[in-house]
Amino acid sequence: MCGRFAQVVKHNQLKKLIDELNIRNQDEQIELNFNVAPTHPIGAVMYKHEDRFLTFFRWGLIPGWSKEPSTQYSMINVRSESILEKKTFKNALLRRRCLIPATGFYEWRKPDKQPFFIHAKDDELLLMAGITEYWNGSDGSYIQSAAIITTNANDFMKPIHERMPVILPPDTWESWLTDSFQDPASLQSFLKPCADDILASYPVRKLVNSVNVNSEECLKPMV
Repeated sequence: MCGRFAQVVKHNQLKKLIDELNIRNQDEQIELNFNVAPTHPIGAVMYKHEDRFLTFFRWGLIPGWSKEPSTQYSMINVRSESILEKKTFKNALLRRRCLIPATGFYEWRKPDKQPFFIHAKDDELLLMAGITEYWNGSDGSYIQSAAIITTNANDFMKPIHERMPVILPPDTWESWLTDSFQDPASLQSFLKPCADDILASYPVRKLVNSVNVNSEECLKPMV
């Protein structure tokens, strides 16, 4: 499960992201969001033919067949283990993948509901695996949405939670962002827990529980 994350991309991190992923087009600067919640706009890297884009999606996948963009059908997470079992998710995995940069993500320890912030040990961005969808309304409205793919927790995460987002290592980025790469088995093989030694965590204050709080206080360690 990944129900909240932080997308606080600094200028030098954005430049590095653009260079490493060969991004040729980008929308406006990613807005700083210390407490990204469902339905919030999120920046993500996607592909279209030969181009790589940094663009924005609503967090919460809205199936194209949905009659309206209701939260009843939107999904912020999609389980890696069953992603090939449903046509909507399988098609998105094969044809509409994205990488979602994150400063880190929040998770709540089950016994005491204590929130933790999980981030890269070297403080680089985490690139989470995502899928996207496009919804067109009868009135001409248009929404592009995205979901984060989750997997079983690695040993580092298990004391906090049994699930975690799929964090893709650099050697998979090129394949993930190549639209001609559509082998289901190969793609699913990427969807596994990341290495234990790349992550670090610390407890944060419970003000992050509120979707209405979006400030750097969310990221500060609890003292």
